[in-house]
Amino acid sequence: MEEARAILLRRYRFSENSLVVVWLTDRYGKVKTAVRGATKPGSPFTGRLELFTEAEIAFKSPKTGDLHSLSEVSVAGDSGLPATYVTILAASYFAELCDLFTEPMHPVPEIFELVRRAWGFLREQKPSKRAVEHFEAELAKALGIHDPTIPAHRSLASVAHKLPENRSRLLEQLSAH
Repeated sequence: MEEARAILLRRYRFSENSLVVVWLTDRYGKVKTAVRGATKPGSPFTGRLELFTEAEIAFKSPKTGDLHSLSEVSVAGDSGLPATYVTILAASYFAELCDLFTEPMHPVPEIFELVRRAWGFLREQKPSKRAVEHFEAELAKALGIHDPTIPAHRSLASVAHKLPENRSRLLEQLSAH
């Protein structure tokens, strides 16, 4: 059984009552977990698998493949974000970037800490264009692709070939406010 501090980046249906939950962890990097019975009434995971939640998790490694089995989730205090559209859009963009630029079971503690700081910022303040650009620059630095002569999002796009679509929607929302 492996244990780690984790941030929930994505979740999607695996079957009628099960989910695949993608975590960014401090010790293992990105970890994909299967959560059987997660959507059944009375599931021990009810209310613990919300997007962007920070938690202590325990999971079992698979015999084959990269889909681990989630055993336990203990949510770390009040780790929820304000439910405003622009805050959720910013968090989604940051989570998509992390999912795009991390590999399963390859720890990148700098990226984990960057996301923790971003969530802390979003809990306290509304997102801004400056905050988005700061996140992108720090991510590019953590990945070793930062070029101070060009905007960080271009460095990221040169590696990924395309940034998440949420970026343009987020910047539109931020310029409207």
